[in-house]
Formats: sequence, C-alpha cells, structure tokens
Amino acid sequence: MKENAFRNARVILLHLPWLALLGWFSSVAWFLCDDAFISFRYVRNLLEGHGLVFNPGEYVEGYSNFLWVLELAAIWGLSGVAPEDAAPWLSVAFTAGTIAAMLWWIARLPLLCHRGLVAWMALGLVCSSATFAVWTSGGGLETRQFTFFIVLAVMCLSLYRDSRRGLLASSLSLTAAALTRPEGPLLAAPCFGWFVIQRMADTGRLNPDWRRLICLAAPFVVLVGAHFLWRYSYYGEWLPNTYYAKHVRPWYESGFRYLWAAALETGLYLLIPLAAVAMRNRWRASRDGTGALVLLLVGVHMAYVMRIGGDHFEYRPLDFYWPLLAVPASMGIVYLGSRIAAGRWLQRFSPRLAGGCAFVLFVPVLFYASAIQSTLLLQWGGGRHMELDDRNAAWLLAVPGMPMLAAVSNDLRRQLVSQAVASRSTKHREVANRQLRTWKPYENVEKGVIPDDALMVDDTLGIRFYYLPDLKVIDLHGLTDATVARNPVETPNHQRIIAHDRQPPPGYLEQRGVNFIIRPPATSEFQAFGRTGYAVKVGPALWMPFDSSDRQWVLDRFAGRDLRVFDRDYVASLTGDSRPVIRSDWDVYLVEDSLIYARHQCSPEDAEPMFFLHLYPVDVNDLPDHRKQYGFDNLDFAFGSHRIPIELEVCVTRRELPDYGIAAVRTGQFTGDGQIWNGGFDLAGPPGDGQAAP
Repeated sequence: MKENAFRNARVILLHLPWLALLGWFSSVAWFLCDDAFISFRYVRNLLEGHGLVFNPGEYVEGYSNFLWVLELAAIWGLSGVAPEDAAPWLSVAFTAGTIAAMLWWIARLPLLCHRGLVAWMALGLVCSSATFAVWTSGGGLETRQFTFFIVLAVMCLSLYRDSRRGLLASSLSLTAAALTRPEGPLLAAPCFGWFVIQRMADTGRLNPDWRRLICLAAPFVVLVGAHFLWRYSYYGEWLPNTYYAKHVRPWYESGFRYLWAAALETGLYLLIPLAAVAMRNRWRASRDGTGALVLLLVGVHMAYVMRIGGDHFEYRPLDFYWPLLAVPASMGIVYLGSRIAAGRWLQRFSPRLAGGCAFVLFVPVLFYASAIQSTLLLQWGGGRHMELDDRNAAWLLAVPGMPMLAAVSNDLRRQLVSQAVASRSTKHREVANRQLRTWKPYENVEKGVIPDDALMVDDTLGIRFYYLPDLKVIDLHGLTDATVARNPVETPNHQRIIAHDRQPPPGYLEQRGVNFIIRPPATSEFQAFGRTGYAVKVGPALWMPFDSSDRQWVLDRFAGRDLRVFDRDYVASLTGDSRPVIRSDWDVYLVEDSLIYARHQCSPEDAEPMFFLHLYPVDVNDLPDHRKQYGFDNLDFAFGSHRIPIELEVCVTRRELPDYGIAAVRTGQFTGDGQIWNGGFDLAGPPGDGQAAP
C-alpha cells in the first residue's frame, strides 16, 4: 500500500509542472469572442419561449453547435448562470475530460513499453501547446467539447472494441461530436471503416463482424438521423444555414496556407511522422491499428479543412489533433529511443538507456513543436499580424533551423490575415472586450422599448444583439438570413474574406423594410448628440441613440416615451436665449460650462474633419506642465467615431470646459491640408461673431 501510494504521489508530482504550464498558458489566452454571443442569443430566445431562433418568428439555423446551445440553455434555466459566464468554464471541464481520457487511454493500452514515460511526454506535448491552451476557455465556443468527444470515441474504439458497452460508448461519443459540430459525421465514417478492418485483423477472418458493426453504427445513425429530420422539419433545410453562408466554393489555396502555417507553428510536421512510426511498430508487433485510426481521422479532416479554406479563428477546427497525435507521437519517440539504445537496432536493450535516449529525442521535438506558437501567444501585440524577428524573438532565431521556420511562418501569417483567415485569439479578445464595454449597459433595458417592427442590418451579430434581444436584425453576410446566405458570390478566391463573402441581393434590404440603426448607449443627452438623430431614455443615466429614415414612424412608435429629436427646435431648447459666440460653418454656443457645436443640414462629410479647441487661461500656471510653454491648452477632438446619417437635420456635439479660469477660446476644423474654418471669442468681453478662415 505504501509503495503504491508513493508511486502515485511521484506520478502526480511529475505531471504537475505540465498541468501548471497549461494553466498559465490558458490564463494568458483566456477570452470570449463576439461570435459566441450569436449562439447565446439562440439560448436566450429558447428560454424565453421563442424557440431556437435568432429573430423571433424567423426559423433560420444560424448556429452550428446544436448540443452546445442546449447545454447552455439547460445551465441557464436550471442554475441561472448566463451563457457568457458558463461557456468558458464548461470548456475548462471538457479540457480536464480530454486530458483524463488521453491518460486513461495510455494507462490501459496493451503491450505498451515505458508507459509512464509515454504518458509524461504526451501530457507535455499537449500542455505546452499554446494553441491547445487558447481553446481551453474556448472563447465561449464549443471547440473543446468537440475535441473531448472525438478523443473519447477513439479511446473507446482502441481499448474496448471487443465490448458492446465500449462500442455503445464510442457510438454515443461520435453522436455527441456530430451534434456539437457539423463535421462530426465526416469523422464518424472513417471510424466505422477502421473498425471493420481492425476487427478482421483481430479475428483473422475476412468477413466483417456485422453484429458488432451494428452495435457501433446503429445508435449514431438513429440519433444523428433524427437530428437531421428534426432540422428539416423545424428549419426546412437539411444543413445549417451557416454552411450556405460560409461555403462559397472550394478554396484549396487558402486551406493549404492555413494547414502549412499550423504545421510550422504547432509542430505537426514532427508529430505526424512520429505517429506514423508508432503506427508501423504497433501494427507489426500486435496488429493494433490505433495509430492508423488517429492518422486516418487527421488526414480526412485535413482534406476537409483544405477544401473549405481554413477557418476565421486560430486553428480552431484542428483542436482535436493535439491530444490524438500526442499519444502515438510519444510512443514513436520511445520506440526510436529504444532502437538507438539497442545500438545495432535490436529488440533487446537497457530500459534505462532507452528511456534516456527517448528523453533526448523528446526535448527538441517539444521545443520545435511549441516555440513559435508560445512566442506568438506571449508577445502578441494586438496588431493585424506579428513578425518574429530580432527585435522580439532574438533568442528563438538563434536556434538552428528557426530563422527559416519563422520566416515562412511570418509570410504565411501575412497572407492569411489579409483574408481574415486564422485570426489570433488575442485580436478576438480585444474586439469582444471593446464590444462588451460598449454594449453591455443595454442588458437592463426593459422589454417593449424597441418597436416590434424595428429592423436593422449589421455585419457583427454577436455581443450587441445579445444585449438587445428585442431588436430584429439581418446579418449582412447571411449567417442568420437564408436569402443572403444563398446569394451568389462572384468574387475570385484571391479577393475573398473568409466567412464574409455573401451580400444581400439588390433591393433586398428595402424589400424587408430596414428602418432602424441603433448606436452605443449614452449617459446623457449631450453624449448622444454625436451619435445620431434620435435618443430615448431607457434607464437612469442611460440613453439609447438611434436613427431612422422615417421620422413619423419614430414619433409614432416612441410616443409616450422620453424621446429627443435632434433638430433645430431641440438645439434652440438647449441653447435657450443664447446667441452663438461663433458663427461659421458650425455655430458655437457657450452654455454654462460647455461649448455646444451645431450645424444645420449636416452630412457625414461635415462631421468627419477633426475639431481643434485651444483654451487660453487667465493664469498660465493652471495649464499642465507640458502646455505651459505654449500658453494654451489643446483639447482637439473628433465629432464621433460613428457614422452620421445623411438624413439628419442637424449635427450637435458638446465639449465641457475645464474648471480653471479661461481668458479666450479659439476653435474650428482642420484636415491635413489646413484649416476649414476657425473662430474665437474672448470671455472677458461681450460675445461676438467669430470670423471664418479664408
């Protein structure tokens, strides 16, 4: 008992550093992505009684993770934990399950030499993978759940194919994978084919074992077939709408670049050959074709990925490769170490010497498989792409072979990012965090504020519309719209943007009656000025700016609510009896401690140039130290980052003045070619008309 306890404690201590490394990488890579909130909105609508729809009443399958959506709905409904909180931790749970299944597979695999060393190496290859760590939180997506079910199915087929319970477990795992991701059935087919051949090898007979094949295939066929029938009856299509929206035509050149970049960054060029070595050795020794199953799944899936052109996310579809390949790759390393230790390539060797040789081989494999991806994760600067060069990875480029690998990897990333392929998780995190900060205040808006017949079009469906569940929206690229998803695309492949190729047919948006554009929330009326032409108060210190081309529709739908219409009369109510202190292209009013800029008959071009605002203090010592030498404070600003509709009658924005004494103000607009207009006034004297610049 004591010896077993000591042995178990030693095993745990040996594995803890790898798990700690994965935990650290996962904390660095932790993120939510905007796309996950599309599924979250389906979850919300399901719980609110609208069904599995994005827009109530529109039956379009704009998600591709049926089982994931149901799980999140169950968690939210039973525990009250919202999807944005539950999804990342659910992915963590499936990560733990994936690692447990991988280690169980190694622990039970028959005729395995150096079992402990193989387990330690396999865990090291997985836990040192920054790409595997990226999908530990999953971005809120179903990626790691799919990986878990594929690994579990392979483990059950490998260890328990002689048991009906094992076959049932494998079949149900493949079923769960197929309900999690649409490529699940693609991977089930080679599993069934492999089982037939492996059973022939096990029994020594050429006749297929039909009974056991039925035990394996029947539950999958019945359950997945039932889901297809349900989909057709519910949505009227055999495939998810996402397939039609994203798949335009084969795109092999992009798929090749995607897989080649993944091979260089994650060491697939090492793991696959090592797995092939282990496959050959085990087949010759015991007719065990488990390695062949792993390589068959990876090969079939690579062909699929190459055809569709890769993925918008950083190696997301390939996530199940790492735990599957880690096991046979580690076995291949141990086998090669054994052959080296044998001296003359004999089967008898010193176990300790074999383990030492295997460890010597493992170290460079681990380094070359993880160095590039780890460096990219830890040093990513948030730009469109990151170059690995002497400035940020000098240590890496000092390693033999790395300059060439890094150069090719850099070039592939440049090509991929130009078409939005393999976008890094850090980029998605930045976008999502910005969206959350901007749009989350709308989550407490009461039902009924947005009219039932309000309809908007946008190309970013996630976070903003999750927090605006009452607003119906058409996806510009067809993800949740069947008509847009089937509109032909004539753009050649070299000009395509992955998953963003579809566009509405001519006249479609007008036919649907798009009549609403919502803007980020504002905390005051003044803040809403720079956003659009209308705003309605939806909560304490919370305003909803929006625009519509139909003024009467706005007045009718928001009657009885605290609505503001930014027109001439409204500007007059803000400024009261004040006369403009500057009359020019823009009228500037001094109202209490603020400057109000107003322009009638406003267009987007009028609001685009930057405004300069120079304040001359009564006492120069009131200025910040870096401004004292100039004698004035520079408060230049932009009107607003949001598009200003042409239909606006007036554009208005406000700038608060600092609380120190101001002697004079100078303001206007400018571009790189010079000033467009300028004016000024002296606070010590009576206000007067400013003069426009010539």
